[in-house]
Amino acid sequence: MLPLNDLRWTSYRGGYRDIYDASKVLRGLLESEPTKGAYQELWEELHHQGDLGEASYASVPWLIEITRRSPLPDWNPLALVCTIELARPKNQEVPEELQDGYFKSLLSIPSVLAEKPCHVWNDLFTQVASASLALSRGHRAFAEIYLEFSLTEAKKWLAEHFDVEESQLGPQYL
Repeated sequence: MLPLNDLRWTSYRGGYRDIYDASKVLRGLLESEPTKGAYQELWEELHHQGDLGEASYASVPWLIEITRRSPLPDWNPLALVCTIELARPKNQEVPEELQDGYFKSLLSIPSVLAEKPCHVWNDLFTQVASASLALSRGHRAFAEIYLEFSLTEAKKWLAEHFDVEESQLGPQYL
């Protein structure tokens, strides 16, 4: 994992292919309460219409670390990790100096989620956690399905395939 005080952050490009130093926002998320503005900036700067840059890859281990440290389940960091990883094959390779931290952090997702102190996850966090678990084990198609299917769409699909009314779909199906 690239230290947040490493000068390379100032030379990495984001999703717009412009220089973007994500270390400042990541440090802020680690040191204080997450804000909508901080995540909005990361979403806008690290991924743009499927494009990624070195800053995107360097941020992934830190986004997973933010998930690990957060006392409450927050879908933002994991969803951004999934978005970056799903876009990776269509972009430049992960730079060699970032590969170890990037790929090891993806493999750590199951243990990070298992350690979450909050045992009640809302629908959105559950959806993103499922996608990130699938990705961490190389199941890209499942990850995309988990990210794209809303709860409403999932209920409709289950009702159609299991010949039950959507209103009857309780915990045994969800």
